[in-house]
Amino acid sequence: MIRRHSLSALFIIASATGAAAVDFKKDIAPIFKAKCYECHSEEAKKEKAGYVFDNVERLKGDIRPYGQIVPGEPEESPLLDLVTLPEGAKRRMPPDGPGLTPKEIKLMREWIASGAALDKKSPLGKPSGLAAKPAPRPAKKWSSAENVTIEASFVALEGETVHLLKNGKPYKVPLSKLSAESQAAAKTEAAAVQAAAAKP
Repeated sequence: MIRRHSLSALFIIASATGAAAVDFKKDIAPIFKAKCYECHSEEAKKEKAGYVFDNVERLKGDIRPYGQIVPGEPEESPLLDLVTLPEGAKRRMPPDGPGLTPKEIKLMREWIASGAALDKKSPLGKPSGLAAKPAPRPAKKWSSAENVTIEASFVALEGETVHLLKNGKPYKVPLSKLSAESQAAAKTEAAAVQAAAAKP
């Protein structure tokens, strides 16, 4: 289970220590390059689970409510959960080789707590234009074209990618990989989410 802490408490701690703002390009991108690019980068031509860290535009799509990185909420961010698992744990990232150092984990946590900005234009807290965290949709069964079925909550349909949430963890599924029935369901769910967001 992902731990939950008060956002205000995190800011109080950061202020008390006098920590300087963490800069993505200077502090975080080098961590991704050293520890994540091997399996999650266009450079390495590997995009395991659909995640890449060397394309800022694509990374933006994973910095969102219910994404791998939840701005302002490090302990709600699955990415931080994965990189802080003990060595030998099944889901620990990176799975092989040295994990993140305590200093790198601290930088990652502070970066997420301050809003996970990818540039210096976003204000402290939540990046400008970030939508409010929507209520999760009821879990339902989704089937692939190969008849593999999972039960998960719908989050969003972005382009040709369906975002699902299962046991608190986000997943990306190409729309084309779903069965015709699940593709139709994803479009219906997306329309429902859009309609709910449009209500005053």
